[in-house]
Amino acid sequence: MDFKRLLKTIRFDVILLVVFTAEILYMSAGDFIVSFKPAVSFEEMLDGKEVKAGTHVKGDIPFVIDYFATETSYTQYKDGSRSGGKKSGRYYLIPTAEGYIGLKGREADVSELEKLADETYDYLMGGAEPTTVKHFEGSVEVMEAQLVTYYREYLADMGYTQEEMDAMGDPLVIEFMSIGGVRGIFAIGLVLLAITIFLIRRRYKRLGEGSGLKKAEDLPGRDQMIP
Repeated sequence: MDFKRLLKTIRFDVILLVVFTAEILYMSAGDFIVSFKPAVSFEEMLDGKEVKAGTHVKGDIPFVIDYFATETSYTQYKDGSRSGGKKSGRYYLIPTAEGYIGLKGREADVSELEKLADETYDYLMGGAEPTTVKHFEGSVEVMEAQLVTYYREYLADMGYTQEEMDAMGDPLVIEFMSIGGVRGIFAIGLVLLAITIFLIRRRYKRLGEGSGLKKAEDLPGRDQMIP
């Protein structure tokens, strides 16, 4: 392969395609792989089933303790200012056999999760079992440092010691995952990758073949053109 010729095929449109394709594949690859893993239910986690980063979780949530952090989205402007915050979800505590795991509820989930949290509290106080059914599917991720601070502060307020929190293991959080969406986005990335490879191959081949026009020395001489 002629490396110099290959470099000539890399134009601005190809660079954009490569960057865009790489970003899509990078962002969706993890969840794409997780989507094919057998799912662990929330009931299984209560029974002692171990989960870790990359675990596929799916099922009805039996209990929700409360939320320990909220998420707000905003737009950052070029002058350094930003738009007003818009609520985009809350992070809840879900009980497991080993302690607690976080769950990122989207804003669309908050109403049901709040209702389930109230019912869980009543149940812990001696009331009836929760009746709200909240189905959730997601992937387990390592909790970000800032979230860990809020998570541990909430557990401390509940009366847990540092040793008890450490015994629960590394803080994890379940993030919402749409199976169809994840696989669709990854498929788009593969299509874009195929298009990128096709463009590079076609241009590489054309550069090797040349323009197809005759060179000056190959054209008929002046004396040959005069009858």
